[in-house]
Amino acid sequence: MKKTLIALAVATLPAAAFADVTIYGQLKAGVENVDAAGINKTNVDDMGSRIGFKGSEDLGNGLKAIWQVESGFDIDGSNRQKYGTFASRESFVGLDTGYGKVRLGNISTFSDSNMSVVNPWESSSDALQLNAFTRDDVRVKNAIRFDTANYNGFQGAFLYGTKEDKTASFATVPSDSSRELYNLGLSYENSGFFGKYQYIHQTPVTIAGVRTQSNDSHRLEAGYNANNLLVAFGYRNDRGDSSVTPLSYFLGDNAPALDGGKYKSQEYALTAAYTLGAFTPKLTYAQGTNVKVDGNSEPNSGYKQFLVGVDYQMSKRTTVGLQYGEVKADQAIFTNGSDTATAGNKLRGVGLNMVHSF
Repeated sequence: MKKTLIALAVATLPAAAFADVTIYGQLKAGVENVDAAGINKTNVDDMGSRIGFKGSEDLGNGLKAIWQVESGFDIDGSNRQKYGTFASRESFVGLDTGYGKVRLGNISTFSDSNMSVVNPWESSSDALQLNAFTRDDVRVKNAIRFDTANYNGFQGAFLYGTKEDKTASFATVPSDSSRELYNLGLSYENSGFFGKYQYIHQTPVTIAGVRTQSNDSHRLEAGYNANNLLVAFGYRNDRGDSSVTPLSYFLGDNAPALDGGKYKSQEYALTAAYTLGAFTPKLTYAQGTNVKVDGNSEPNSGYKQFLVGVDYQMSKRTTVGLQYGEVKADQAIFTNGSDTATAGNKLRGVGLNMVHSF
């Protein structure tokens, strides 16, 4: 009886109540064996599962209201990624004019939404995808972003993240909202060929009375992705305080060194893949050169990384992947736990993952 009444009530609602609302998401999980500093661990991990709701309303004269609420979660129940809150991933409200759109909320950088062709990997380990090279694929809280429409393959975007934490100084680590962030993105795609560029500027912060450098990051991706073939080249150049370097990322340390130094790092990445029926073998090589501080090269501050694997397309929405990867740093920075005394310079992993999109 109750089910009949509920069905009747839903049926009497106006159709507009359900118009232009889409539920979407991905479930990602896998088994990974990771070796760091000679310590081997096998993990069952989530790899970035999410669920989202999005829609639009026609306001007339070519104008639409647009919105999206997307949340991440760990399907293994671990809360390892500490998403914590609803709308933890890209979520916004905005307007689409047909010539472009403007959005307010927790919004992706240009590289997170429009790039990363060079990183076609799924994993929870730094050994099994290009996490270091794509470390600015993030969402920016308290942000506004404008995207142009697509004009014969050309698109552009600009994002501004406000400095909402007005604290004059920070005892240890600046928060996510303690730097103003400016992000410019440009792209061109035609007949499978693509070129994409991103620039990010972050303002300085003051920590324990020391003012850090501002951070400037340039990133480029170019290649071909059509007719079952993917070839993608990536390059990035970062300048600023120590937090912009790949070593800072691998160490999990986003606190800038209080030495006043101007750091510079360069990285390269190359990925190739070819689809044969349901199988897509792929490989990636990446390298970070020695970091420079105030123009002087710091010895043993680079890294090399390679990955090899294959994806099997079980259906249009379900893929299984098998991959092996290794990161070799020029110094002992990898640990498997908190024991830094046994740190090593290699991080290896092998993983089997499954991704289902809905």
